[in-house]
Amino acid sequence: MHHLAIGIEHARQRVIAVADDTTVTVIHLDTGEVIATNQIQPDKTYWRNTQKAPGRWPEASQ
Repeated sequence: MHHLAIGIEHARQRVIAVADDTTVTVIHLDTGEVIATNQIQPDKTYWRNTQKAPGRWPEASQ
C-alpha cells in the first residue's frame, strides 16, 4: 500500500485522483482545486506532495 501526502486539512473531502505513469494529481471534487501532486516512486510507500515544501526531513540534494 502506498500513501499520498495530502494533509489532514483535506480529510474526508471528496476528491478525484488522476494518475499517469509518473504522477498522481489529487483534485478537490467540488472546487477543482489541485490539492496534491505526487511523484510515483514504486520503491517507497510514502509519496510526498511536491506542491508543498518538505517538512522536518527534506530530501537530500542529489
